[in-house]
Amino acid sequence: MGRPSEASVSAQQSAQDALEESFVRERAIETWLKHRRASQFNMGLVWLLIGAIWWSQAESSLWPALWFALVVLTLMGRFFFSERLIRTPGRLSVHSRVGLLLLFQGVVLALPLLAFEQFSMIERAAVSIILIVAATVSVVTTSGFRLVFLTFAIPLLVPLAFAWALHPPSDASALAGWGLAALILAFPVYLVGLSRQISQVVEEAARYRFGQTTLNHALAKALDAADAANRTKTQFLAAASHDLRQPMHSMNVLVAALSLKTLDDSAREIVNMLDTVNQTITRQLDGLLDISKLDAGTVVPTVASSHLDRLLQSHFQGLRLNAAEKGVICTMSIECPLVVQTDEALLSRALSNLTDNALKFTPRGGQVALSLKRQRDEAVIEVSDSGIGIPADQHERVFDEFYQVGNPQRDRAVGLGLGLSIVKRLCALIGARLEMQSVVGAGTRFSISLPAMAVPEAVQSDPVLSRRSKQSMCVLVIDDELMVRQSMRFLLEELGCTVHDADGSIAAAKIAAGQTIDLILSDMRLAEGDSGIEAIAQVHSFQPNARAVLVTGDTAPERLREAQATDLPLLHKPVTLARLLDVLDA
Repeated sequence: MGRPSEASVSAQQSAQDALEESFVRERAIETWLKHRRASQFNMGLVWLLIGAIWWSQAESSLWPALWFALVVLTLMGRFFFSERLIRTPGRLSVHSRVGLLLLFQGVVLALPLLAFEQFSMIERAAVSIILIVAATVSVVTTSGFRLVFLTFAIPLLVPLAFAWALHPPSDASALAGWGLAALILAFPVYLVGLSRQISQVVEEAARYRFGQTTLNHALAKALDAADAANRTKTQFLAAASHDLRQPMHSMNVLVAALSLKTLDDSAREIVNMLDTVNQTITRQLDGLLDISKLDAGTVVPTVASSHLDRLLQSHFQGLRLNAAEKGVICTMSIECPLVVQTDEALLSRALSNLTDNALKFTPRGGQVALSLKRQRDEAVIEVSDSGIGIPADQHERVFDEFYQVGNPQRDRAVGLGLGLSIVKRLCALIGARLEMQSVVGAGTRFSISLPAMAVPEAVQSDPVLSRRSKQSMCVLVIDDELMVRQSMRFLLEELGCTVHDADGSIAAAKIAAGQTIDLILSDMRLAEGDSGIEAIAQVHSFQPNARAVLVTGDTAPERLREAQATDLPLLHKPVTLARLLDVLDA
Protein backbone atom coordinates (compact mmCIF):
# COMPACT_ATOMS: atom_id res chain seq x y z
CA MET A 1 0.00 0.00 0.00
CA GLY A 2 1.47 3.35 -1.05
CA ARG A 3 1.68 6.50 0.99
CA PRO A 4 -1.35 8.83 0.85
CA SER A 5 -1.15 11.58 -1.79
CA GLU A 6 -0.56 15.23 -0.92
CA ALA A 7 -4.13 16.04 -1.99
CA SER A 8 -5.47 13.38 0.38
CA VAL A 9 -3.33 14.65 3.26
CA SER A 10 -4.40 18.24 2.50
CA ALA A 11 -8.08 17.23 2.44
CA GLN A 12 -7.72 15.42 5.76
CA GLN A 13 -5.97 18.44 7.30
CA SER A 14 -8.70 20.77 5.98
CA ALA A 15 -11.39 18.54 7.46
CA GLN A 16 -9.54 18.48 10.78
CA ASP A 17 -9.18 22.27 10.75
CA ALA A 18 -12.90 22.65 10.00
CA LEU A 19 -13.76 20.39 12.92
CA GLU A 20 -11.48 22.39 15.19
CA GLU A 21 -13.06 25.72 14.15
CA SER A 22 -16.54 24.27 14.68
CA PHE A 23 -15.49 23.03 18.13
CA VAL A 24 -14.08 26.45 19.08
CA ARG A 25 -17.30 28.21 17.93
CA GLU A 26 -19.44 25.78 19.89
CA ARG A 27 -17.38 26.38 23.04
CA ALA A 28 -17.86 30.16 22.56
CA ILE A 29 -21.64 29.70 22.32
CA GLU A 30 -21.68 27.42 25.36
CA THR A 31 -19.63 29.94 27.37
CA TRP A 32 -21.94 32.83 26.44
CA LEU A 33 -25.08 30.82 27.22
CA LYS A 34 -23.58 29.59 30.49
CA HIS A 35 -23.23 33.20 31.66
CA ARG A 36 -26.81 33.93 30.65
CA ARG A 37 -28.43 33.59 34.07
CA ALA A 38 -25.73 35.46 36.00
CA SER A 39 -25.40 38.22 33.39
CA GLN A 40 -29.15 38.75 33.19
CA PHE A 41 -29.36 39.03 36.97
CA ASN A 42 -26.55 41.59 36.99
CA MET A 43 -28.11 43.44 34.07
CA GLY A 44 -31.45 43.58 35.84
CA LEU A 45 -29.75 45.01 38.92
CA VAL A 46 -28.01 47.67 36.75
CA TRP A 47 -31.27 48.66 35.08
CA LEU A 48 -33.02 48.77 38.45
CA LEU A 49 -30.45 51.21 39.83
CA ILE A 50 -30.55 53.45 36.78
CA GLY A 51 -34.36 53.27 36.71
CA ALA A 52 -34.54 54.29 40.37
CA ILE A 53 -32.35 57.33 39.67
CA TRP A 54 -34.46 58.33 36.65
CA TRP A 55 -37.76 57.78 38.54
CA SER A 56 -36.59 60.01 41.40
CA GLN A 57 -36.12 62.88 38.94
CA ALA A 58 -39.31 62.35 36.91
CA GLU A 59 -42.00 61.06 39.27
CA SER A 60 -44.87 62.46 37.19
CA SER A 61 -43.52 61.16 33.89
CA LEU A 62 -44.55 57.90 32.26
CA TRP A 63 -41.21 57.50 30.47
CA PRO A 64 -39.43 55.71 33.35
CA ALA A 65 -42.37 53.30 33.73
CA LEU A 66 -42.47 52.55 30.00
CA TRP A 67 -38.72 52.11 29.95
CA PHE A 68 -38.89 49.74 32.92
CA ALA A 69 -41.58 47.64 31.15
CA LEU A 70 -39.34 47.45 28.08
CA VAL A 71 -36.45 46.34 30.30
CA VAL A 72 -38.51 43.51 31.81
CA LEU A 73 -39.57 42.29 28.37
CA THR A 74 -35.98 42.45 27.16
CA LEU A 75 -34.64 40.45 30.12
CA MET A 76 -37.36 37.80 29.85
CA GLY A 77 -36.91 37.52 26.09
CA ARG A 78 -33.17 37.01 26.36
CA PHE A 79 -33.51 34.57 29.26
CA PHE A 80 -36.07 32.32 27.56
CA PHE A 81 -35.32 32.73 23.85
CA SER A 82 -31.64 33.58 23.44
CA GLU A 83 -30.52 29.94 23.09
CA ARG A 84 -33.19 29.24 20.47
CA LEU A 85 -32.28 32.46 18.67
CA ILE A 86 -28.58 31.59 18.61
CA ARG A 87 -28.87 27.92 17.63
CA THR A 88 -31.65 28.18 15.01
CA PRO A 89 -30.06 28.08 11.51
CA GLY A 90 -30.36 31.31 9.52
CA ARG A 91 -28.65 33.66 7.13
CA LEU A 92 -26.85 35.59 9.83
CA SER A 93 -23.87 34.07 11.59
CA VAL A 94 -23.93 33.37 15.31
CA HIS A 95 -21.44 36.20 15.81
CA SER A 96 -23.80 38.66 14.09
CA ARG A 97 -26.85 37.48 16.04
CA VAL A 98 -25.08 37.86 19.38
CA GLY A 99 -23.96 41.33 18.30
CA LEU A 100 -27.49 42.44 17.35
CA LEU A 101 -28.90 41.13 20.61
CA LEU A 102 -26.28 43.02 22.63
CA LEU A 103 -26.81 46.15 20.51
CA PHE A 104 -30.49 46.17 21.38
CA GLN A 105 -29.75 45.71 25.09
CA GLY A 106 -27.13 48.48 25.00
CA VAL A 107 -29.54 50.93 23.38
CA VAL A 108 -32.28 50.11 25.92
CA LEU A 109 -29.87 50.51 28.83
CA ALA A 110 -28.69 53.92 27.53
CA LEU A 111 -32.20 55.43 27.17
CA PRO A 112 -32.18 57.03 30.69
CA LEU A 113 -29.33 59.25 29.46
CA LEU A 114 -32.05 61.31 27.73
CA ALA A 115 -32.77 62.69 31.22
CA PHE A 116 -29.05 63.22 32.03
CA GLU A 117 -29.48 67.01 32.36
CA GLN A 118 -32.00 66.50 35.19
CA PHE A 119 -29.65 64.35 37.29
CA SER A 120 -27.62 65.77 40.15
CA MET A 121 -23.83 65.46 40.04
CA ILE A 122 -23.87 62.45 42.35
CA GLU A 123 -26.56 60.78 40.21
CA ARG A 124 -24.59 61.53 37.02
CA ALA A 125 -21.49 59.99 38.58
CA ALA A 126 -23.44 56.93 39.72
CA VAL A 127 -25.00 56.42 36.27
CA SER A 128 -21.58 56.86 34.62
CA ILE A 129 -19.93 54.31 36.90
CA ILE A 130 -22.75 51.82 36.36
CA LEU A 131 -22.56 52.11 32.55
CA ILE A 132 -18.75 51.90 32.47
CA VAL A 133 -18.79 48.79 34.70
CA ALA A 134 -21.49 47.20 32.53
CA ALA A 135 -19.38 47.84 29.41
CA THR A 136 -16.32 46.34 31.11
CA VAL A 137 -18.14 43.22 32.28
CA SER A 138 -19.40 42.59 28.73
CA VAL A 139 -15.77 41.98 27.70
CA VAL A 140 -15.72 38.86 29.91
CA THR A 141 -19.23 37.54 29.14
CA THR A 142 -18.55 37.74 25.37
CA SER A 143 -14.96 36.44 25.56
CA GLY A 144 -15.65 33.70 23.01
CA PHE A 145 -16.60 36.31 20.36
CA ARG A 146 -13.83 38.76 19.56
CA LEU A 147 -14.82 42.47 19.78
CA VAL A 148 -18.55 41.68 19.75
CA PHE A 149 -18.71 43.42 23.15
CA LEU A 150 -18.40 46.72 21.24
CA THR A 151 -21.99 46.34 20.01
CA PHE A 152 -23.01 46.62 23.66
CA ALA A 153 -20.35 49.02 24.96
CA ILE A 154 -20.54 51.66 22.19
CA PRO A 155 -24.30 52.36 22.71
CA LEU A 156 -23.51 52.90 26.37
CA LEU A 157 -20.28 54.89 26.31
CA VAL A 158 -20.78 57.13 23.27
CA PRO A 159 -24.12 58.60 24.51
CA LEU A 160 -22.59 58.89 27.99
CA ALA A 161 -19.63 60.88 26.58
CA PHE A 162 -21.89 63.25 24.65
CA ALA A 163 -24.11 63.67 27.72
CA TRP A 164 -21.12 64.96 29.68
CA ALA A 165 -19.97 67.13 26.78
CA LEU A 166 -23.41 68.75 26.31
CA HIS A 167 -24.23 69.00 30.01
CA PRO A 168 -21.00 69.74 31.89
CA PRO A 169 -21.04 70.32 35.66
CA SER A 170 -22.61 73.65 36.54
CA ASP A 171 -19.56 74.73 38.52
CA ALA A 172 -17.07 73.84 35.78
CA SER A 173 -16.26 75.10 32.32
CA ALA A 174 -17.50 73.53 29.10
CA LEU A 175 -13.93 72.33 28.51
CA ALA A 176 -14.21 70.09 31.58
CA GLY A 177 -17.27 68.36 30.10
CA TRP A 178 -15.49 67.73 26.80
CA GLY A 179 -12.47 66.41 28.74
CA LEU A 180 -14.65 63.86 30.55
CA ALA A 181 -16.22 62.93 27.20
CA ALA A 182 -12.77 62.32 25.70
CA LEU A 183 -11.77 60.07 28.61
CA ILE A 184 -14.98 58.06 28.27
CA LEU A 185 -14.47 57.68 24.48
CA ALA A 186 -10.85 56.54 25.05
CA PHE A 187 -11.94 53.81 27.47
CA PRO A 188 -13.21 51.42 24.69
CA VAL A 189 -9.69 51.45 23.23
CA TYR A 190 -8.42 49.91 26.47
CA LEU A 191 -11.33 47.47 26.45
CA VAL A 192 -10.45 46.36 22.89
CA GLY A 193 -6.95 45.39 24.00
CA LEU A 194 -8.32 43.61 27.06
CA SER A 195 -10.90 41.79 24.92
CA ARG A 196 -8.23 40.52 22.52
CA GLN A 197 -6.15 39.11 25.37
CA ILE A 198 -9.11 37.39 27.03
CA SER A 199 -10.44 36.05 23.72
CA GLN A 200 -7.01 34.69 22.85
CA VAL A 201 -6.80 32.83 26.16
CA VAL A 202 -10.33 31.45 25.77
CA GLU A 203 -9.69 30.38 22.17
CA GLU A 204 -6.39 28.70 23.05
CA ALA A 205 -8.12 26.87 25.89
CA ALA A 206 -10.83 25.70 23.48
CA ARG A 207 -8.24 24.52 20.94
CA TYR A 208 -6.33 22.71 23.68
CA ARG A 209 -9.56 21.06 24.79
CA PHE A 210 -10.25 20.07 21.19
CA GLY A 211 -6.81 18.51 20.98
CA GLN A 212 -7.40 16.61 24.22
CA THR A 213 -10.83 15.48 23.05
CA THR A 214 -9.41 14.33 19.72
CA LEU A 215 -6.57 12.55 21.47
CA ASN A 216 -8.95 10.87 23.94
CA HIS A 217 -11.20 9.80 21.07
CA ALA A 218 -8.25 8.36 19.17
CA LEU A 219 -7.04 6.62 22.33
CA ALA A 220 -10.53 5.18 22.95
CA LYS A 221 -10.63 3.88 19.36
CA ALA A 222 -7.17 2.37 19.77
CA LEU A 223 -8.19 0.70 23.04
CA ASP A 224 -11.38 -0.63 21.42
CA ALA A 225 -9.33 -1.94 18.50
CA ALA A 226 -6.83 -3.57 20.86
CA ASP A 227 -9.66 -5.09 22.90
CA ALA A 228 -11.32 -6.40 19.72
CA ALA A 229 -7.99 -7.79 18.52
CA ASN A 230 -7.46 -9.47 21.89
CA ARG A 231 -10.93 -11.03 21.78
CA THR A 232 -10.32 -12.18 18.20
CA LYS A 233 -6.98 -13.66 19.24
CA THR A 234 -8.57 -15.52 22.15
CA GLN A 235 -11.36 -16.85 19.93
CA PHE A 236 -8.88 -17.92 17.26
CA LEU A 237 -6.61 -19.65 19.76
CA ALA A 238 -9.58 -21.42 21.33
CA ALA A 239 -10.84 -22.63 17.95
CA ALA A 240 -7.37 -23.64 16.75
CA SER A 241 -6.56 -25.36 20.04
CA HIS A 242 -9.86 -27.29 19.98
CA ASP A 243 -9.36 -28.46 16.40
CA LEU A 244 -5.77 -29.51 17.10
CA ARG A 245 -6.56 -31.26 20.37
CA GLN A 246 -9.07 -33.66 18.82
CA PRO A 247 -6.58 -35.55 16.60
CA MET A 248 -3.81 -35.06 19.18
CA HIS A 249 -6.01 -36.72 21.78
CA SER A 250 -6.58 -39.72 19.50
CA MET A 251 -2.86 -39.98 18.72
CA ASN A 252 -1.98 -39.70 22.41
CA VAL A 253 -4.42 -42.45 23.32
CA LEU A 254 -3.22 -44.72 20.51
CA VAL A 255 0.45 -44.23 21.48
CA ALA A 256 -0.48 -45.04 25.09
CA ALA A 257 -2.32 -48.17 23.94
CA LEU A 258 0.74 -49.22 21.91
CA SER A 259 3.02 -48.65 24.89
CA LEU A 260 1.02 -51.20 26.91
CA LYS A 261 1.65 -53.98 24.37
CA THR A 262 4.67 -56.29 24.18
CA LEU A 263 7.03 -54.80 21.57
CA ASP A 264 10.51 -55.53 20.29
CA ASP A 265 13.29 -53.01 20.93
CA SER A 266 12.96 -51.29 17.54
CA ALA A 267 9.20 -50.87 17.84
CA ARG A 268 9.57 -49.74 21.44
CA GLU A 269 12.05 -47.04 20.34
CA ILE A 270 9.62 -45.80 17.68
CA VAL A 271 6.77 -45.69 20.21
CA ASN A 272 8.98 -43.77 22.66
CA MET A 273 9.92 -41.26 19.94
CA LEU A 274 6.26 -40.83 19.03
CA ASP A 275 5.46 -40.28 22.68
CA THR A 276 8.23 -37.63 22.99
CA VAL A 277 6.95 -35.76 19.93
CA ASN A 278 3.40 -36.03 21.21
CA GLN A 279 4.32 -34.70 24.65
CA THR A 280 6.14 -31.73 23.08
CA ILE A 281 3.05 -30.75 21.11
CA THR A 282 0.89 -31.35 24.18
CA ARG A 283 3.00 -28.94 26.24
CA GLN A 284 2.60 -26.27 23.56
CA LEU A 285 -1.16 -26.75 23.50
CA ASP A 286 -1.20 -26.62 27.30
CA GLY A 287 0.46 -23.21 27.06
CA LEU A 288 -2.48 -22.00 24.97
CA LEU A 289 -4.85 -23.57 27.47
CA ASP A 290 -3.14 -21.81 30.39
CA ILE A 291 -3.54 -18.44 28.67
CA SER A 292 -7.23 -19.15 27.97
CA LYS A 293 -7.84 -20.29 31.56
CA LEU A 294 -6.16 -17.18 32.91
CA ASP A 295 -8.18 -15.00 30.50
CA ALA A 296 -11.36 -16.77 31.60
CA GLY A 297 -10.60 -16.18 35.28
CA THR A 298 -11.22 -19.86 36.02
CA VAL A 299 -7.88 -20.32 37.81
CA VAL A 300 -8.52 -19.91 41.53
CA PRO A 301 -5.51 -20.41 43.86
CA THR A 302 -5.83 -23.05 46.57
CA VAL A 303 -3.56 -21.75 49.31
CA ALA A 304 -1.89 -24.18 51.72
CA SER A 305 1.43 -24.68 53.46
CA SER A 306 4.15 -25.70 51.03
CA HIS A 307 7.71 -26.87 51.75
CA LEU A 308 9.71 -25.16 49.04
CA ASP A 309 12.80 -27.27 49.66
CA ARG A 310 10.81 -30.45 48.94
CA LEU A 311 9.18 -28.83 45.90
CA LEU A 312 12.59 -27.90 44.47
CA GLN A 313 14.08 -31.33 45.18
CA SER A 314 11.23 -33.05 43.37
CA HIS A 315 11.43 -30.63 40.45
CA PHE A 316 15.20 -30.99 40.25
CA GLN A 317 15.01 -34.75 39.65
CA GLY A 318 13.15 -34.32 36.37
CA LEU A 319 15.08 -31.20 35.40
CA ARG A 320 18.43 -32.95 35.82
CA LEU A 321 17.43 -35.73 33.39
CA ASN A 322 16.24 -33.25 30.76
CA ALA A 323 19.39 -31.18 31.17
CA ALA A 324 21.60 -34.26 30.77
CA GLU A 325 19.95 -35.06 27.43
CA LYS A 326 20.82 -31.55 26.21
CA GLY A 327 24.35 -31.64 27.57
CA VAL A 328 23.62 -28.89 30.10
CA ILE A 329 24.97 -28.99 33.65
CA CYS A 330 22.21 -28.65 36.23
CA THR A 331 22.85 -27.76 39.89
CA MET A 332 20.72 -27.06 42.94
CA SER A 333 21.43 -25.15 46.15
CA ILE A 334 19.07 -25.08 49.16
CA GLU A 335 20.19 -22.71 51.91
CA CYS A 336 17.61 -23.93 54.45
CA PRO A 337 14.15 -25.53 54.60
CA LEU A 338 11.46 -22.92 53.99
CA VAL A 339 7.68 -23.04 54.17
CA VAL A 340 5.28 -20.58 52.53
CA GLN A 341 1.54 -20.24 52.09
CA THR A 342 0.81 -20.66 48.38
CA ASP A 343 -0.85 -22.73 45.69
CA GLU A 344 1.84 -25.34 45.14
CA ALA A 345 0.44 -26.48 41.77
CA LEU A 346 0.48 -22.96 40.30
CA LEU A 347 3.93 -22.23 41.76
CA SER A 348 5.21 -25.51 40.35
CA ARG A 349 3.86 -24.59 36.90
CA ALA A 350 5.57 -21.21 37.02
CA LEU A 351 8.82 -22.88 38.10
CA SER A 352 8.53 -25.43 35.27
CA ASN A 353 8.11 -22.68 32.70
CA LEU A 354 11.19 -20.86 33.99
CA THR A 355 13.38 -23.97 33.95
CA ASP A 356 12.06 -24.99 30.50
CA ASN A 357 13.03 -21.55 29.22
CA ALA A 358 16.45 -21.81 30.83
CA LEU A 359 17.11 -25.16 29.10
CA LYS A 360 15.86 -23.89 25.72
CA PHE A 361 18.22 -20.93 25.63
CA THR A 362 21.29 -22.46 27.24
CA PRO A 363 23.73 -24.05 24.74
CA ARG A 364 25.38 -27.44 25.25
CA GLY A 365 28.02 -27.20 27.95
CA GLY A 366 26.21 -24.37 29.70
CA GLN A 367 24.75 -24.39 33.17
CA VAL A 368 21.30 -24.05 34.76
CA ALA A 369 21.08 -23.52 38.52
CA LEU A 370 18.21 -23.76 40.98
CA SER A 371 18.50 -22.18 44.41
CA LEU A 372 16.37 -21.52 47.46
CA LYS A 373 17.34 -18.97 50.09
CA ARG A 374 15.87 -16.67 52.69
CA GLN A 375 16.16 -12.91 52.31
CA ARG A 376 14.85 -11.11 55.38
CA ASP A 377 11.19 -12.24 55.64
CA GLU A 378 10.95 -13.76 52.18
CA ALA A 379 11.64 -17.15 50.63
CA VAL A 380 13.33 -16.65 47.25
CA ILE A 381 13.49 -19.25 44.47
CA GLU A 382 16.04 -18.43 41.77
CA VAL A 383 16.44 -19.97 38.32
CA SER A 384 19.62 -18.86 36.59
CA ASP A 385 21.31 -19.93 33.36
CA SER A 386 24.41 -19.17 31.32
CA GLY A 387 22.41 -18.84 28.11
CA ILE A 388 22.11 -16.17 25.43
CA GLY A 389 20.72 -13.48 27.73
CA ILE A 390 18.11 -10.83 26.96
CA PRO A 391 18.87 -7.32 25.63
CA ALA A 392 17.93 -4.52 28.03
CA ASP A 393 15.38 -3.02 25.60
CA GLN A 394 13.49 -6.35 25.56
CA HIS A 395 13.25 -6.97 29.32
CA GLU A 396 9.60 -5.91 29.39
CA ARG A 397 8.60 -7.44 26.04
CA VAL A 398 9.66 -10.98 26.97
CA PHE A 399 6.61 -11.14 29.24
CA ASP A 400 4.27 -10.47 26.29
CA GLU A 401 2.39 -13.37 24.73
CA PHE A 402 4.13 -15.02 21.72
CA TYR A 403 7.24 -12.86 22.03
CA GLN A 404 10.55 -14.74 21.87
CA VAL A 405 14.16 -13.62 22.03
CA GLY A 406 16.48 -15.05 19.39
CA ASN A 407 13.75 -16.83 17.43
CA PRO A 408 12.82 -14.59 14.48
CA GLN A 409 12.06 -17.67 12.37
CA ARG A 410 9.34 -18.69 14.88
CA ASP A 411 10.88 -22.16 15.23
CA ARG A 412 8.24 -24.24 17.03
CA ALA A 413 10.98 -26.42 18.47
CA VAL A 414 11.64 -23.69 21.01
CA GLY A 415 7.98 -23.21 21.90
CA LEU A 416 5.31 -20.60 21.30
CA GLY A 417 6.58 -17.75 23.42
CA LEU A 418 3.93 -18.16 26.12
CA GLY A 419 6.09 -19.39 28.99
CA LEU A 420 7.09 -16.09 30.60
CA SER A 421 3.67 -14.56 29.98
CA ILE A 422 2.12 -17.44 31.93
CA VAL A 423 4.76 -17.14 34.68
CA LYS A 424 3.97 -13.44 35.11
CA ARG A 425 0.24 -14.10 35.38
CA LEU A 426 0.67 -17.05 37.73
CA CYS A 427 2.95 -15.08 40.05
CA ALA A 428 0.42 -12.24 40.14
CA LEU A 429 -2.31 -14.77 40.91
CA ILE A 430 -0.50 -16.30 43.91
CA GLY A 431 0.87 -12.97 45.16
CA ALA A 432 4.51 -13.72 44.36
CA ARG A 433 7.02 -11.09 43.25
CA LEU A 434 8.73 -11.92 39.95
CA GLU A 435 12.05 -10.28 39.07
CA MET A 436 14.51 -10.71 36.22
CA GLN A 437 18.14 -9.81 35.66
CA SER A 438 19.82 -10.54 32.33
CA VAL A 439 22.97 -9.66 30.41
CA VAL A 440 23.41 -10.51 26.73
CA GLY A 441 25.87 -13.38 26.38
CA ALA A 442 26.12 -13.92 30.14
CA GLY A 443 22.74 -15.46 30.95
CA THR A 444 19.54 -14.69 32.81
CA ARG A 445 18.34 -15.00 36.39
CA PHE A 446 14.69 -15.08 37.47
CA SER A 447 13.56 -14.93 41.07
CA ILE A 448 10.19 -15.71 42.67
CA SER A 449 9.72 -14.25 46.15
CA LEU A 450 7.03 -15.19 48.67
CA PRO A 451 6.54 -14.32 52.36
CA ALA A 452 8.22 -17.03 54.45
CA MET A 453 6.40 -18.53 57.41
CA ALA A 454 7.98 -17.87 60.79
CA VAL A 455 7.85 -21.51 61.94
CA PRO A 456 7.91 -24.33 59.37
CA GLU A 457 5.01 -26.69 59.80
CA ALA A 458 5.24 -30.43 59.43
CA VAL A 459 3.50 -31.55 56.30
CA GLN A 460 2.14 -35.05 56.16
CA SER A 461 2.84 -37.00 53.04
CA ASP A 462 -0.11 -37.78 50.83
CA PRO A 463 -1.46 -41.29 51.33
CA VAL A 464 -0.65 -43.73 48.56
CA LEU A 465 -3.78 -44.56 46.60
CA SER A 466 -4.08 -48.24 45.81
CA ARG A 467 -5.10 -49.02 42.26
CA ARG A 468 -8.19 -51.15 41.97
CA SER A 469 -8.79 -53.67 39.21
CA LYS A 470 -10.25 -52.28 36.01
CA GLN A 471 -11.74 -55.65 34.98
CA SER A 472 -15.13 -54.83 36.48
CA MET A 473 -15.22 -51.16 35.38
CA CYS A 474 -17.73 -50.18 32.68
CA VAL A 475 -16.88 -46.91 30.94
CA LEU A 476 -19.14 -44.91 28.62
CA VAL A 477 -17.23 -42.69 26.16
CA ILE A 478 -19.29 -39.86 24.63
CA ASP A 479 -17.73 -37.98 21.71
CA ASP A 480 -19.04 -36.84 18.34
CA GLU A 481 -15.82 -37.82 16.53
CA LEU A 482 -15.50 -41.50 15.58
CA MET A 483 -11.68 -41.43 15.67
CA VAL A 484 -11.70 -40.26 19.29
CA ARG A 485 -14.22 -42.92 20.35
CA GLN A 486 -12.29 -45.72 18.66
CA SER A 487 -8.92 -44.68 20.10
CA MET A 488 -10.38 -44.39 23.61
CA ARG A 489 -11.94 -47.84 23.21
CA PHE A 490 -8.58 -49.36 22.25
CA LEU A 491 -6.82 -47.84 25.28
CA LEU A 492 -9.54 -48.55 27.84
CA GLU A 493 -9.96 -52.16 26.68
CA GLU A 494 -6.19 -52.57 26.87
CA LEU A 495 -6.51 -51.46 30.50
CA GLY A 496 -9.20 -54.12 31.06
CA CYS A 497 -12.33 -51.92 31.03
CA THR A 498 -15.66 -52.73 29.41
CA VAL A 499 -16.31 -49.87 26.98
CA HIS A 500 -19.45 -48.42 25.39
CA ASP A 501 -19.39 -45.36 23.16
CA ALA A 502 -21.98 -42.85 21.98
CA ASP A 503 -21.93 -39.81 19.71
CA GLY A 504 -24.42 -37.72 21.71
CA SER A 505 -27.05 -37.43 24.42
CA ILE A 506 -29.69 -39.64 22.74
CA ALA A 507 -27.33 -42.55 22.07
CA ALA A 508 -25.81 -42.24 25.55
CA ALA A 509 -29.26 -42.37 27.19
CA LYS A 510 -30.16 -45.55 25.25
CA ILE A 511 -26.96 -47.27 26.46
CA ALA A 512 -27.48 -46.10 30.06
CA ALA A 513 -31.04 -47.46 30.03
CA GLY A 514 -29.78 -51.02 29.49
CA GLN A 515 -26.26 -51.09 30.96
CA THR A 516 -24.63 -50.43 34.34
CA ILE A 517 -22.20 -47.53 33.90
CA ASP A 518 -19.38 -46.87 36.38
CA LEU A 519 -17.66 -43.97 34.65
CA ILE A 520 -18.72 -41.43 32.00
CA LEU A 521 -16.02 -39.77 29.90
CA SER A 522 -17.79 -37.13 27.79
CA ASP A 523 -16.57 -34.52 25.37
CA MET A 524 -17.99 -31.10 26.27
CA ARG A 525 -19.01 -29.77 22.85
CA LEU A 526 -20.89 -32.29 20.74
CA ALA A 527 -22.41 -32.10 17.26
CA GLU A 528 -25.61 -30.21 16.33
CA GLY A 529 -25.67 -28.05 19.46
CA ASP A 530 -25.55 -31.02 21.83
CA SER A 531 -23.27 -30.83 24.87
CA GLY A 532 -21.47 -33.21 27.19
CA ILE A 533 -23.16 -31.57 30.17
CA GLU A 534 -26.57 -32.51 28.75
CA ALA A 535 -25.36 -36.02 27.83
CA ILE A 536 -24.12 -36.63 31.39
CA ALA A 537 -27.45 -35.41 32.75
CA GLN A 538 -29.27 -37.88 30.48
CA VAL A 539 -27.08 -40.78 31.64
CA HIS A 540 -27.49 -39.77 35.30
CA SER A 541 -31.26 -40.02 34.91
CA PHE A 542 -30.71 -43.79 34.47
CA GLN A 543 -27.39 -44.23 36.30
CA PRO A 544 -27.31 -41.67 39.14
CA ASN A 545 -24.24 -43.26 40.79
CA ALA A 546 -22.02 -43.15 37.70
CA ARG A 547 -18.97 -40.92 38.08
CA ALA A 548 -18.71 -38.33 35.31
CA VAL A 549 -15.71 -36.47 33.86
CA LEU A 550 -15.77 -33.83 31.12
CA VAL A 551 -13.07 -34.19 28.49
CA THR A 552 -12.60 -31.21 26.20
CA GLY A 553 -10.26 -29.70 23.67
CA ASP A 554 -12.02 -26.35 23.98
CA THR A 555 -10.00 -23.46 25.42
CA ALA A 556 -12.50 -20.64 24.91
CA PRO A 557 -12.82 -18.68 28.19
CA GLU A 558 -16.63 -18.84 28.16
CA ARG A 559 -16.49 -22.65 27.70
CA LEU A 560 -14.07 -23.02 30.58
CA ARG A 561 -16.33 -20.95 32.83
CA GLU A 562 -19.32 -23.05 31.74
CA ALA A 563 -17.46 -26.26 32.58
CA GLN A 564 -16.31 -24.90 35.93
CA ALA A 565 -19.90 -24.04 36.85
CA THR A 566 -20.92 -27.73 36.62
CA ASP A 567 -18.48 -28.81 39.39
CA LEU A 568 -17.60 -31.81 37.22
CA PRO A 569 -13.94 -32.89 36.95
CA LEU A 570 -12.42 -31.53 33.74
CA LEU A 571 -9.73 -33.18 31.59
CA HIS A 572 -8.13 -31.36 28.70
CA LYS A 573 -7.29 -33.11 25.47
CA PRO A 574 -4.93 -34.68 24.74
CA VAL A 575 -5.28 -36.82 27.87
CA THR A 576 -2.12 -38.64 28.99
CA LEU A 577 -2.09 -42.25 30.15
CA ALA A 578 -1.04 -41.20 33.66
CA ARG A 579 -3.93 -38.73 33.91
CA LEU A 580 -6.42 -41.30 32.64
CA LEU A 581 -5.18 -43.84 35.18
CA ASP A 582 -5.67 -41.24 37.91
CA VAL A 583 -9.29 -40.84 36.82
CA LEU A 584 -9.88 -44.59 36.72
CA ASP A 585 -8.31 -45.01 40.17
CA ALA A 586 -10.20 -42.12 41.78
